[in-house]
Amino acid sequence: MNRRQFFPVLAVPLAGAFPEIVQAAKSKDRVIVIGSGVMGASIAYHLAARGAEVALIEKDAPASGTTRNSFAWINANNKTPYSYYALNYEGILGWRRLQLEIGPSLQIQWGGGIAWCGPDPQQIDTLHYTTARHQPWGYPIRNITRDDLERLVPGVRAGDFGAGWHSTLDGTLDPVAATLALVQAGIRAGVTLTKANVATIDFKGDRAIGVTTDKGPFFADHVVIAAGNDSTRLGAQAGIPVPLRTSKGILAHSKPMPPLVHQVLMPAGLDIKQNPDGRIVAGSNFGDTGALAPTPELGAQLLERVTGVLPQTRGIELDTMTLGYRVMPRDEYPIMGRGRQYRNVHVAAMHSGMTSAPAIGQLFAIEVLDGIETAQLQDFRPQRFYA
Repeated sequence: MNRRQFFPVLAVPLAGAFPEIVQAAKSKDRVIVIGSGVMGASIAYHLAARGAEVALIEKDAPASGTTRNSFAWINANNKTPYSYYALNYEGILGWRRLQLEIGPSLQIQWGGGIAWCGPDPQQIDTLHYTTARHQPWGYPIRNITRDDLERLVPGVRAGDFGAGWHSTLDGTLDPVAATLALVQAGIRAGVTLTKANVATIDFKGDRAIGVTTDKGPFFADHVVIAAGNDSTRLGAQAGIPVPLRTSKGILAHSKPMPPLVHQVLMPAGLDIKQNPDGRIVAGSNFGDTGALAPTPELGAQLLERVTGVLPQTRGIELDTMTLGYRVMPRDEYPIMGRGRQYRNVHVAAMHSGMTSAPAIGQLFAIEVLDGIETAQLQDFRPQRFYA
């Protein structure tokens, strides 16, 4: 085996393209990124933009795991403490930056987010707490009245209105389209995408030297684990604890409809958005759906509730149901950075990676290539899980 070869390129499941084998330039850092969900795609793109030689290794296809099944609300709501809020806020700004760098293929919609509830005192207190917590941090969120809601969402059925808030900075995106756009932008910057299943991370002394896959070995100077729920297995090989817990989410996707909704709408117990392709997506307030199954009956119930809130969606038809497994750390906070034993192995695991992916990509480019530990990630190091 010629160890100067960075990696053996195989299939690239994007637009039927098969990029040529890329030889590592001695002057460039060679980085393997495992996983091409939104997090891995962003990290790979930002590393390549810095001039690194990047191998993006994916066992299935880009955006085929957690990313594909994400509701993809871009926001910094209900994120505490401040360091966690700030990381998500930086992610929102990062998506706006990426729109300038990559363009409309990201398919981002900036309509804001609106939540409201009925007269339940606990729900009212929760909504008011969200506003009171985030306004002092500079987040553009405010309490709204029924009149405000009906003005912001013409035709809405507010029901027995108790309280609400409106966050103007929030957005949403099509998670698959955005991830594919990041992967394509990375390829234009020099990333090579390979379909392979990573079995092991390989080490020599106190450093990782690459990975072994079902398609052979890949060699690099740095390894980044952004493999979603498989990050626990891979992290353990490098002595990095990545404790995740099960958190399932079910979404109903309608057949395409005319443009009706441009905000993320969150009446009590329901989440509603409309993708650029016209499909309305509905879920149940981002909680773990437990033992529920993604059945057509459940989908019909969710879409019926959508019509109860938005009568203009009458006639909506179910297309598909999705069941996703969130990348949810045990303490619900991001797990970011290198471990103790092998300083050139980094892990990126968090919920919600959809919001923070642009910020994580930019920060990891600094951490991996410059060896700097950034302040934004200091509260989220894997070291907190070491015994």
